[in-house]
Amino acid sequence: HWFYGHMKHYTNNETGLLRLIQRFKTFPLMISHWIGPVMTILQVYHPDSVHAVLTSGGNNKLQAPKNDLGYRFIRPWIGDGLLTSKGSKWFRNRRLLTPAFHYKVLKPYSEIFNKNSLVMVDKFKKVCGQSVEVHTHVGLMTLDTMLQCAMSTNTNCQHVTDHPYLMAVKEVGDLLMERSRQPFHFFDWMYNLSANGIRNKVVVKVLHDHTEKIIAERKEVLAKAVNDEEKDSEMEGFQTIKGKVLDFLDILLQSKDEDGKGLTDIEIRDEVDTFLFEGHDTTSSGIAWALYHLAKYPEFQTKCRDELTEVLGDRKYVECCTFLLYCGFIKFVLNDLPKLEYLTKFIKESLRLKPPVYIMGRQLEEPLKITEKSSGRVSTIPVGTNVSTSIFMLHRHENFWDNPTVFDPERFTKENIAKRPAFAYVPFSAGSRNCIGQNFAMNEMKICLAQVIRNLRLYIDGDSPVPKMLPRIILQSESGIFIRLEKI
Repeated sequence: HWFYGHMKHYTNNETGLLRLIQRFKTFPLMISHWIGPVMTILQVYHPDSVHAVLTSGGNNKLQAPKNDLGYRFIRPWIGDGLLTSKGSKWFRNRRLLTPAFHYKVLKPYSEIFNKNSLVMVDKFKKVCGQSVEVHTHVGLMTLDTMLQCAMSTNTNCQHVTDHPYLMAVKEVGDLLMERSRQPFHFFDWMYNLSANGIRNKVVVKVLHDHTEKIIAERKEVLAKAVNDEEKDSEMEGFQTIKGKVLDFLDILLQSKDEDGKGLTDIEIRDEVDTFLFEGHDTTSSGIAWALYHLAKYPEFQTKCRDELTEVLGDRKYVECCTFLLYCGFIKFVLNDLPKLEYLTKFIKESLRLKPPVYIMGRQLEEPLKITEKSSGRVSTIPVGTNVSTSIFMLHRHENFWDNPTVFDPERFTKENIAKRPAFAYVPFSAGSRNCIGQNFAMNEMKICLAQVIRNLRLYIDGDSPVPKMLPRIILQSESGIFIRLEKI
């Protein structure tokens, strides 16, 4: 279309996503399409082209750093954190934040994952036999988890949903979604003059004020903890406080670069808000779609449950530190998770078909050569090109996935993984800008799903519509994800 370009053909819904898939046979490496009359995007979805775009160019510089097309809408909230920053700032802050995701730091979080998952399971048990929209419940659970792991903030949001901060998080998400549906609001000046744009500024201020208040209070607590009476110990070089898990904010406040410089208060706020945004919406999408797949494929649900029974055995009480008894529930810690091999394969297959981050935007700062290994054909992409890496299309590329629409966890046996190119599967991105929190996310998903599977049977709700994919900032469902539950 002379004005809309390809926007009417590749619509922002499930139909548009599936239309893109049809282009594989004609264009197996990449395609370009118009967004309106003046903007073109090169979409890549072959492992060779994805590898070229996502890998680093070296010297603290990426050939294709993130562009502002996909992230401009959320920048007023999350600022210049790891998700949106570029160049030397990104490299520096990535180094500073990496210790926050070391094994020893992640280990105590399993207590939080278990506790919040069990709260959700208890809520599910009260509505057994009814049609339940699980994405809403999962979203509250992951938000509760992120607030506790990021800032040790306990809002009890799975039961109390009118907390001002929680309401602001929900509203800013709704405003982002609404903006993505309004083409004229893509222009900042037009959006800022609109009612939604004005409201967005108010809501973002609520979020920033809350985070800044927590930061100021934590700085005082850490300063007082210098004396041995209040100081507990150190973990990975960071000071911990008695009676409290070392959280993301503690690490941000104490991190120093090679010159002894720490993060500014604004940088800390941006990273906390980024951590909350990335870890809340993406993980809730991944868990919600996994619950749907468990309900849709009862044979795989049974295999996951059998594995949990085998791993647990008949142990009920804590013998070392592996299992704990909490209100009648057994709780998992990180040492248990590597044993859940089938559940891990199931989660990976769910993320293949329904990747929460289904697309990533980049912009070339240097010419980029893309070589298709099978044919030897070389394409040179010019500077300034907006490149979109379609994880959704990559994960369904028929050259690398047999029967790509079929759900099959056995795709992720060690033998089958070895047969595929490394960049054929990138649910957490890849290269130097891969997701820093992917182990955190996988641990949370495993523990949450394990608790649900152990306590409940899941069934497809035949009276509710089949969920249709809705590509927004995160892959969601048009009308929710409804399933039925039964106590075991």
